[in-house]
Amino acid sequence: MSDALLISQWALIRRNELVDVPDKIDIHPDFLQELSHAEFESAFRDIGGLFYQMYSDMADAPQRFGLPLYKTDEYDYFSNQAREARSAPWQLFYFLLWLFACGRFKENVFVADTAEVRRINKAKKTNLLLEVLCDYGFAFGGIKKYQLSSGDCLEIDYPDNPNVLTVLSAIAKKVKNTQLKDLKNVYSNQMAFGNAFIGWNYKILSEDLHTCSLAEGCDYVADKMHDAADKNVIAALDKILTEGGAVKKKGDSNEGPSVRYYRGKASVYDYALTSDAGALYLELRIRNARKCLAYLDECPERIAAMFRHSDKGCQNRVNGVCKSGVKYEFEQEEKWHCGCCGAPFRIHPVMEDIPHYLKLMESGGKK
Repeated sequence: MSDALLISQWALIRRNELVDVPDKIDIHPDFLQELSHAEFESAFRDIGGLFYQMYSDMADAPQRFGLPLYKTDEYDYFSNQAREARSAPWQLFYFLLWLFACGRFKENVFVADTAEVRRINKAKKTNLLLEVLCDYGFAFGGIKKYQLSSGDCLEIDYPDNPNVLTVLSAIAKKVKNTQLKDLKNVYSNQMAFGNAFIGWNYKILSEDLHTCSLAEGCDYVADKMHDAADKNVIAALDKILTEGGAVKKKGDSNEGPSVRYYRGKASVYDYALTSDAGALYLELRIRNARKCLAYLDECPERIAAMFRHSDKGCQNRVNGVCKSGVKYEFEQEEKWHCGCCGAPFRIHPVMEDIPHYLKLMESGGKK
């Protein structure tokens, strides 16, 4: 039996969702009331490195953060334990968000309102989290034994670089007042994937404090990619599909953000650009694979391999009630592609293959 932990796997996946910071950052003047551009940018980069280290340490020593220690081979994907492990790495960062969104500077000391933090925060074991944060350079006062309930105010310091507090406060407040404003569930996966604080997305800095167009359109997925080719193919496919009349909507999956494209008034998407555990996939809802087989001779091997692959199928197939799967024969073998939790065909998209994806959908997109 393996000792691998679900939380370690998902901490690394969530770390991979941190947004890459370019060489130059556009910072709106609203953010530069207290710091120069250079000071703000330097602290912003330091925090990004800090977040990366925190996620890494969660994977190595999750018990240190009070995270659930469920073993990988003891729980299936749909279990409550697996679901908890997928979102648990975000808890510390939500906690930091609320600490800095619910406070302000008083005579050069940052003070968080503990009652307000406790009202809005859902992270567990906050005393342990505060103690852990001390290992990353934070210092706390105003409460006893790291218990938020022991005082009205939590004093927060970062002695190595006080500018870190200014940057954390500015971004936390903007996220709370724009992205999370008036939302019923600020903890949903969809909000977490687009949350500029959790993903430490530099694009939050380019607009004023009251404007946020972050994580809209295909950037909802593209921002999470680390390869320029992936970003480019996302932009190209998005342009082709939307100019062709497709309506796009955000997905809300467990593995990562997804943008789904619907044709006409369809209730089921035909295409999707999806980040699955950090890897980019194009989903194709090919409903009749047999109509695509003759065209495969004109396609690269990587596309033929997508048809050569076969799934075992989900529980619906086992029970004989699956209505979304696709069955066909290819190279004298029966193939099955499950379509209950997503489109039945998916592939890592590359720019030169875009015409093939469109042709395959044209051929097999309808039964």
